[in-house]
Amino acid sequence: MSGMLIAALAALLTPQAAPHPSALEPYSPPAIRPFEPGSDFGRETAEGDGAGLSHRPPLAAPVTVDAYDGAYEVTPTDVEIAYDQGVTSAELRADQTAGPLNGVWRIRDADGRTLYDIVLMDHGVGPVEGGWRSRRGRGGAVSDGRTLTLEDGGGVVTLERSQAGWRGSLTVDGRTRPVTITRPD
Repeated sequence: MSGMLIAALAALLTPQAAPHPSALEPYSPPAIRPFEPGSDFGRETAEGDGAGLSHRPPLAAPVTVDAYDGAYEVTPTDVEIAYDQGVTSAELRADQTAGPLNGVWRIRDADGRTLYDIVLMDHGVGPVEGGWRSRRGRGGAVSDGRTLTLEDGGGVVTLERSQAGWRGSLTVDGRTRPVTITRPD
């Protein structure tokens, strides 16, 4: 009995081998870089009336929803406005290059029951990757644009464009049934 315990403990303490570095996919930068401000960002002197209050004064008492009128807030500085515009611009550029499968999806059967919730990253070029979850489990998801493979026993979905998103047939364990793939409500 103690020999089995020692063997089990030794198995737990044995380091696991990682995949060889040559088997891993090398890093490739995103097609659209995130917003990266220049080296002088925030150090430029504001033009016009000069510098105002850059920090909000502390509140003397809690403000209820009914009393909120925005009068105690200070307008954003030029730096805050420029940063927000840069982040918004980078997000819009990333959304414009995304492929048609990018985002959150829900797979439903013919009766409207939700079978899977899926999140996919579609960069517009190359493979589409993501993940799925259901009551039965969860796993990875990959697509080539014509089929969506739900790894770890989730099944395979053939994809056809429709007005509301996608439709197709789901095959799990040799059984096939029609499904729709739409954005969640």
